Amino acid sequence: MTTFLAYAGNFELHPKAGEAFEHLSPLLDGLKRIDFVLRVDDSSVNQGQMASDFDEQLEKALLARGAKPCDLRLPTEIPQELDFAFALSGRSVAVEIEKANREKILRDILKCHMYLHAGADFAIVGLPKNYSHSNGVWNLFEFGVQRFNECRAYGFGTTDKLGRILLLGYEQYAASTNRLLCTATRQEMRTEAAAQLKRT
Repeated sequence: MTTFLAYAGNFELHPKAGEAFEHLSPLLDGLKRIDFVLRVDDSSVNQGQMASDFDEQLEKALLARGAKPCDLRLPTEIPQELDFAFALSGRSVAVEIEKANREKILRDILKCHMYLHAGADFAIVGLPKNYSHSNGVWNLFEFGVQRFNECRAYGFGTTDKLGRILLLGYEQYAASTNRLLCTATRQEMRTEAAAQLKRT
């Protein structure tokens, strides 16, 4: 396993109105930089796919800013596991982080509806603005904004439920160079991970 230090910054919220924004923006607007670790478990498997602990570090950052731990118990008939939950001013918030797959974003919005139905007051979907893969870089946040706006425009979700969902966008950087993560940085990390694997 090879690890690389990274950080998230340039956080952005969508939509910038509604119940979720009004309740959560004082907490989220203060986010500046969150350090996290990228990990390549095996550079020879699945093109050296990377994992990260960003969700854990985001939770720590929110708790440090005044959020409280929250054990949001989902009914057994909801076969979903949220990444984490917290409470702010007595109201519960379910958090889902979509780190890689833009095709799952609509499913993430549906999962938010499940969490709200199960008793969460609000839900957040975290989406990177620069997910790098072998064919380029995807802006998952931009893609999520499009899908969210389409849900509102075409009635895919109630006004009440959509008003309690917030998208959180962020950029990812390599800590060693302060460069935005991109296809080139991804390849450099994979090459380094492969070299380390050969040495072991």
